[in-house]
Amino acid sequence: MNVALATSLPASTWVSVDSSLGTFWIGGDRDTVTNVLFPDDVDDVMVGEAGSPVVADAAAQLEEFLLGQRSTFDVATRSAGTPFEEAVWSALDAIPAGEVRSYGWVAEAIGKPGSARAVGQALGKNPIPIFRPCHRVVASNGLGGFGGGTELKRSLLRLEGIYDL
Repeated sequence: MNVALATSLPASTWVSVDSSLGTFWIGGDRDTVTNVLFPDDVDDVMVGEAGSPVVADAAAQLEEFLLGQRSTFDVATRSAGTPFEEAVWSALDAIPAGEVRSYGWVAEAIGKPGSARAVGQALGKNPIPIFRPCHRVVASNGLGGFGGGTELKRSLLRLEGIYDL
């Protein structure tokens, strides 16, 4: 894997992380990670301002995760969603590495039983996937959807030792 810095997008830093699953892009500012883009989300080369140690550290941690050398992350993140989306995204922190939970479980965890479908929609808007482990949320009858595609979801779960979905 190769971690390469891209330069020149105003007020933002973008770092790419090349892996066997494709090239991921991490975006942020000097203090926080604000975006993770999946390999199929980027058609053109992303560019950004160099110099965020937080984003560079996040890229190194993502690289370790993609190599199977890390299961948790220690980086500052920031997002802006509706109160419901933020609650859903926060609930992801309670899902341990190597385990999965259902959309219904997340709905219950945020005090909104019966909102599993809305949970799925909120997960689809998660701006910081992997760091906020939405790949660990599955349907009650199988894998469920994923913004990066079901094959990428399976691959991420396999990295965490989950093979039976």
